[in-house]
Amino acid sequence: MPHLRLSAYIALRLTLHRLSQAATTWPPAQDWGLAAGLTVAFGLVTIPLGLSSHFLAPTLADITWGDGLRLAARVLVVPALLEEGFWRVLLLPHPTEIMSDRRRWRLGLPMLGLFVVMHPLNAMTLYPVAFATFSNPVFLLSAALLGLICTIVYWKSGSWWVVAAMHWLVVMVWLVFLGGYSALSL
Repeated sequence: MPHLRLSAYIALRLTLHRLSQAATTWPPAQDWGLAAGLTVAFGLVTIPLGLSSHFLAPTLADITWGDGLRLAARVLVVPALLEEGFWRVLLLPHPTEIMSDRRRWRLGLPMLGLFVVMHPLNAMTLYPVAFATFSNPVFLLSAALLGLICTIVYWKSGSWWVVAAMHWLVVMVWLVFLGGYSALSL
């Protein structure tokens, strides 16, 4: 029983360390630059792929400014802050945790796979109207690439804020300008 308490204590300390480090780390300009560059590269890959496969449609969502602001706030919380907080901050080692890059990737790649699989599972259980979208191969590839670039930037910056900003921007562009709003029946 003491072993279980010690394990729980260690897990709690690690969780609190990761949360506090990621929440209090403001990335320098070069990390924001890396995030911007990888987000642009993500768009250069996924937008042509999405348009050619008809997964993406260049349309402006039919929403008012007020609805757009509410949508932006909602997307900031879920998926940006919550998903990044769980999949990057809690489950991946923070840069302050000393370990080899090889070990980081051995931990990170399975988490990336689970991040991708979580989307269709979420649609099957909590959000059935999104199943066709969240199980689309182009969406899943896009989720994998977004998860990958967020992982890279998180390990470089150690900041929850920069990966949440990346995730928020990508989702907002999809929802408002590329047909995501109607695809999810929002």
